[in-house]
Amino acid sequence: MNYLKQLQAFRDYQMFETELSSGQIALYYALLQINNKCSWIEWFTAANQTLETLSGLSRSGINKNRNVLKQLGLVDFESNGNRKATSYKICVLYNEDSTHNSEHRSTHNSEHNSEHRSTHNSSTLIKQDRNINKTNKDSHNSKHDKRVYESDDINFKLAQLLLSKIEEQNPDHKKPDLQKWANDIRLMHEQDKRSYDKIQKMIDWSQNNDFWSGNVLSAAKLRKQYDTMAAQANNEAKGKTTGYRKKSGRIETATDWNKVKAKETPSNDLQERLAKIRGTEDVAN
Repeated sequence: MNYLKQLQAFRDYQMFETELSSGQIALYYALLQINNKCSWIEWFTAANQTLETLSGLSRSGINKNRNVLKQLGLVDFESNGNRKATSYKICVLYNEDSTHNSEHRSTHNSEHNSEHRSTHNSSTLIKQDRNINKTNKDSHNSKHDKRVYESDDINFKLAQLLLSKIEEQNPDHKKPDLQKWANDIRLMHEQDKRSYDKIQKMIDWSQNNDFWSGNVLSAAKLRKQYDTMAAQANNEAKGKTTGYRKKSGRIETATDWNKVKAKETPSNDLQERLAKIRGTEDVAN
């Protein structure tokens, strides 16, 4: 498959055939990018997580938009089971013997001289490809900003877990924007490189700590204070004392042996009095 010709043909399709949504366009470009990495084989596999990252779509958004692309004859796909990546096929949109030019197609239906069209396209294809990549990037970023987290999304589930822990202590806690919390959880995982298992453990630990349970009242605060809390949790695991207490626990303080020794050792004045008493007893005897 000729990458540039396919991009040009897809752009022509958008302009003259069918208007596509931003989600459909983003998914199509994501599939093109993956197939390009696969050296343009006819059928290739793409995991949903990879498509989510490249397109900015949620799992349900991918399922919805790929069905539309298949109905339009732009792609084809086959499921390989619940635990395997789906197989995809990019349908070729251009003719091998000629390259379509959008400006000519808008005003003419007949064929033009192939040499003229080839010369014209050679000077514009690179610019058009750059514009398409920029559009794809903008679409990708805008989708991240507007990303909707479904109830079965791990980021949304962890946001709900944090809220439930907070409400156990304060049932009247103000209802937050769980979509924003879920996005903060995603950033902790993708940008801060925290595993979801560690994030869950930190939620449990922070909400079981007298000090942090009153301070970590949002996913954003959890993300901001993660390193500080992790250091404290590690110290507690090693047996070191800290300035904060776990709930229903107490701090063991070190014994001041100097004070104990001082109490056990009689003072000089007391020693002199004892000596006098012993001397008096000796004289009497």
